[in-house]
Amino acid sequence: MKRFVNGVETELGEPDSVEVLSCADRLQVRTEKGSFSAVAVRSGDRVDVSYRGRTYRIEKAVRTRQGRHAESGEIHAPMPGQIVDVLVSEGETVVTGQKLLVLEAMKTQQAFSSPFDGSVQGLNVVPGAQVNEGELLLVVAP
Repeated sequence: MKRFVNGVETELGEPDSVEVLSCADRLQVRTEKGSFSAVAVRSGDRVDVSYRGRTYRIEKAVRTRQGRHAESGEIHAPMPGQIVDVLVSEGETVVTGQKLLVLEAMKTQQAFSSPFDGSVQGLNVVPGAQVNEGELLLVVAP
C-alpha cells in the first residue's frame, strides 16, 4: 500500500522479520536487531509514529500537501510550526535529496529536501518564521 512517510511516497509492506504488538499505551516492535518501543498517535487520516528517536508522519498518498505539489517543486508546510533553519538561498542550484529547510512542530523537527535537481525560486521563509498548515515555503524549479 502506498503512503507518504514524512512527505515521501513509500510502499509500505509487512516485512517477515518484523512483528508489531499493541500494548496498553505503546507498540512493541520486534526485529532481528532487538525489541523496541514505539508510540503512534492518529489524527484524522494521519498517523504520527515515534520510533527509536525519530518521528514519522504517515498519510494516505492523496492527503499530503507536499506530495501533491512535489512534481511542481512546491514545498508546503504539512502543519503549523516554526522554521528553525533555511539551508538554501533564492536562486541557489540544488540537487535531488538536498536538505532545503527545517520546520519544527510539536517539539519535532522535520527536514524538507529537494524533490529533483533545479534551483530555488520563491523562498518565502526565514529562520524563526511561524508558518501555517499548507503555507507555501519555497519552490524548486527544474
